[in-house]
Amino acid sequence: AFKRVCCPESSSEVLTVSGYSGSGKSALVKHMQKPITDMGGQFLYGKYDRSRQMEPLSAIVAAFTEYCNRIAMGEADKLHQTQKHLQEKIGSNAAVLSHAIPSLCRIFPHLTVEADKVDIAQAHYRFKIVFQQFIRAIATPDQPLVLFLDDLQWADPQSLSLIESFTTDKQNNSLLFIGSYRTNEISELHSLTVQLRSIKSKGVLVNNVEVGDLSREDTNELISDLIQTSP
Repeated sequence: AFKRVCCPESSSEVLTVSGYSGSGKSALVKHMQKPITDMGGQFLYGKYDRSRQMEPLSAIVAAFTEYCNRIAMGEADKLHQTQKHLQEKIGSNAAVLSHAIPSLCRIFPHLTVEADKVDIAQAHYRFKIVFQQFIRAIATPDQPLVLFLDDLQWADPQSLSLIESFTTDKQNNSLLFIGSYRTNEISELHSLTVQLRSIKSKGVLVNNVEVGDLSREDTNELISDLIQTSP
């Protein structure tokens, strides 16, 4: 899956990892982080929490806050390259995202935080469009982006809508979205199930890994298969 999104002619993909609580879903995906970064990829992580279900976009905000802080504190060349890409893709529209992700101002230190006032429906639509552009700017064939959001069974409706928006973006070809969820808390009518069906219906490749009690050998083989390297 990761090797495919490294190709310029590829399309973004979705991988879901399901299983019961404590089955090792999160650990499995986190084991992929080092080989992915060693291959030039970027790995971002956010986790939903049952107690924060009413807080929109909590895991997404956490993942991209960490990204912005990492870039701001990293090498100057990488910071300047990121600033250039973001300026080309979103420019002053970064203000639309800065309310949700204040650390974006660390990359754009002279960013005007105030965006034009619009009604709620327009604001949600505008946020989706600018967030798509944001992902396009930072996910490239040279540096594909792997975004892992944990415990999707507790994701809020705005998060699920935004996930569908950027995973189905036809101009975004270097993203591997990974989401984990608890099998026993998801039904056919659950909002996550409905959203995943919608994503798949739009032509996005959606694969699922069901995690049970895996041995170390099973885990290594599965990780190797997902990033297409030798065990």
